[in-house]
Amino acid sequence: MFSMILRAIIFFISSLAVLSAQDAYASAEDHPGVSRYKGATLRNTGVIHYQKVLVPVNVVPGTEGTEIIEVIGKITAHGYKLEGNKSTFEVGLNYKQVVEKLGAVLLVDCVNKLCGYEPLRFYWRSWAHYNSLVVDDNDENTRFLVAKRTTDKGDVYYQWVITNVYDGIIGIEQTIIEPEELLLNQVSVNNSTSIQAVQTTLKAEREDIEGSHDHPVISRYKGAYITDYRQREFENVHIPTGIAVNEVVPAITVEGKSTTIGYNLSNSQSTLQIYQNYLTALKAANFDILFSCSLVTCGHALLDDLYTSKAEQYRFNPVETNNDADSDFRLISAKLTASNKTILLIIAIEGALTSNDINKISVDIVEKSEMNTTKVIIDPQYLNDEIMLKGRVVLHGLNFAFNKSQLLPSSAESLRAITKYLALHPKQHFYVVGHTDNVGSYEINTQLSNARAQSVIEELIALKVDKSRLTPIGIGPVSPKVANSNDANKAENRRVELVLQ
Repeated sequence: MFSMILRAIIFFISSLAVLSAQDAYASAEDHPGVSRYKGATLRNTGVIHYQKVLVPVNVVPGTEGTEIIEVIGKITAHGYKLEGNKSTFEVGLNYKQVVEKLGAVLLVDCVNKLCGYEPLRFYWRSWAHYNSLVVDDNDENTRFLVAKRTTDKGDVYYQWVITNVYDGIIGIEQTIIEPEELLLNQVSVNNSTSIQAVQTTLKAEREDIEGSHDHPVISRYKGAYITDYRQREFENVHIPTGIAVNEVVPAITVEGKSTTIGYNLSNSQSTLQIYQNYLTALKAANFDILFSCSLVTCGHALLDDLYTSKAEQYRFNPVETNNDADSDFRLISAKLTASNKTILLIIAIEGALTSNDINKISVDIVEKSEMNTTKVIIDPQYLNDEIMLKGRVVLHGLNFAFNKSQLLPSSAESLRAITKYLALHPKQHFYVVGHTDNVGSYEINTQLSNARAQSVIEELIALKVDKSRLTPIGIGPVSPKVANSNDANKAENRRVELVLQ
């Protein structure tokens, strides 16, 4: 009795959920090869191209010993409701006649426990079931049929699930998988372009968000539109080279101009097809593929573990970062070095969760470069204003070798400005204070910050500044200007200051 009540509730809720779609489905057509059961009404339908699915082809009754094969092709799914007090037995016999009329071979014909565990489990997890009205309780009358028809273009697979939805109502879910060649040339790559932002000539199904455009190196997948866009002139970008182990992703970290673009794309294209198009285009443009993965081979939460700061948690929108082993997720990372340019990129693809959902693509590109340190300059007046107001001043334009205390030649202009200021104020004495971000141990950061402060003093002494006026101090990460929550903030915290004694 409880099972009957539960079915009634599920059916009622399902009916409400699809009422708004009935007008559209009423005009939809059946598959040209197999009509609907006489008197049945269409409740849901969907098509996806070049999708990989698992098909049961042999069942050992009463066990989990089911033979499963992988099939790639065009999937057409139809869900029907049949009223009139029919039985699943009667409906099943009619579809067995369909198999004979098609000249197909019946591979599976089972009911309830005789189907074992595997066949229906794979059906409930398949793309075809996302909008299904079939009640997922596999009662004693649920019938499952699979057939194969061999053609000159390849094998066609037919799959039917027939179940009692509610007393007097039968649910029929029909899935047909037909051989289909991969549609390529949907992505283009230009590996000789200059590094500048230009508008692509490709047209999208919807308008892109304001201020966004494709990257000149790689186009959008045809028919996609931009939902998220971010560009930074200089930042650290992580490019994965493998799956995460203990939440740590092996990666290359590169500095340069970054562009992150998020796209939406119709679910009529499978993630396999999207993935193969990008992979083919990158290889044709002589990109080196650093890492690629699909589905379970991507591991768990790959993108989530790549960037751990809250500031970057939405970096790959609209793609979800917490992919699990069962998600329809694929990723490619690649590198190109040509014409004195180095470009690295990530392409992340997340499949539609339901047949009403949409595919998501994120493209993250970094053009390797050195930071432009000429945007903030210091002069004696700036130094005087800051010291008079705050008693200290950040010495912009002092650039050090990575993780070292050695000043780079680009620091010369700032050193001359500091020397000129000190000459104008000969009675002032200062602490020269080195700061770091929070990456690394406290001890190492303290030593590094002190060594950098000492290097600045030595350069100023070489420019005839009295060394008795300057005292080096290194305080490492203990006095940040801003939170060390992202790469830009960390760069701001790595600084040297003059502090008036």
